[in-house]
Amino acid sequence: MKRFKLIIIGLILILSLTITALYTITLLQVYIADKGPNFNKILIQLPAKTGEKFDVRWIHSVSRRPVIETYKIEKDLRISIFEMKFDTFSANLPASPDYNTKWEYHKDYIRVYNYDVLFDAVPVVIGKVVADHTLYFRDKVIHLKDVYKPGGYVKIRVVKDILLNYLIKEAFN
Repeated sequence: MKRFKLIIIGLILILSLTITALYTITLLQVYIADKGPNFNKILIQLPAKTGEKFDVRWIHSVSRRPVIETYKIEKDLRISIFEMKFDTFSANLPASPDYNTKWEYHKDYIRVYNYDVLFDAVPVVIGKVVADHTLYFRDKVIHLKDVYKPGGYVKIRVVKDILLNYLIKEAFN
């Protein structure tokens, strides 16, 4: 009987390892895009699903006003701009509708949406003084300057990885 239990436990372990070695998981990753020894180093990875959205929120360095960029994970794992919200015009923000974008003017903000822009990876230069670029995903709020240097260049991408690889990376990070 004891030998039978050991065989069952062994089979369960083998089956579990096989499943985690074959099953893929979708991950939202923030990685270093600066050239150098840490190029492509993954700073953050979170399980994600296609169709989910995340925000990159920051304070504009000129207007000192908040900007919210909302992105959506597409089925092909590229990332689309879903919308942008801001409450004042400033350098490097949209100034008027272009291409097919739509604009809504609200009491407290301007909403720009209907973009036709897809990214393989969203580029973010982490603000040094004012910007405080922050990733909002599900219940996570991650200040990018806390995971990489202010002024550093990171990218946000979505990838598929084997569940076992993900579990190993998380266990040893």
